[in-house]
Amino acid sequence: MRLGAIQIHIKIGDVETLRTENWSIVPDDRQTKIETIGGVVVQDFGRVEAGDNYSCSVTMSTAAATVVFAYWHNRVLVNVRDVAGLVIPNMRIVVKKFSYVDRFENFIQADIELWRV
Repeated sequence: MRLGAIQIHIKIGDVETLRTENWSIVPDDRQTKIETIGGVVVQDFGRVEAGDNYSCSVTMSTAAATVVFAYWHNRVLVNVRDVAGLVIPNMRIVVKKFSYVDRFENFIQADIELWRV
């Protein structure tokens, strides 16, 4: 690691990733007030944090990937520590795609989504 570089990790349940890239959050932005506009009733529920969707690419060892894949297959709710160190409880993991890291067959690169439940 070069001087001044910061490695970004997340923790999914008991697994800490080796590298995390493209961390993004898609908020569940519902509307929050009821109004009549031109004879049409508009109902607005506001942002619902429970519906937020997080996504990123992670690099992890094959042993760690086995644990994460078990969380996915068994639909286990896990706590996730995000890139800022905040713990988000009760998240479901979805593996969108994965592959072995070139020249490092003991490591997996995976694109994942985390859903707040």
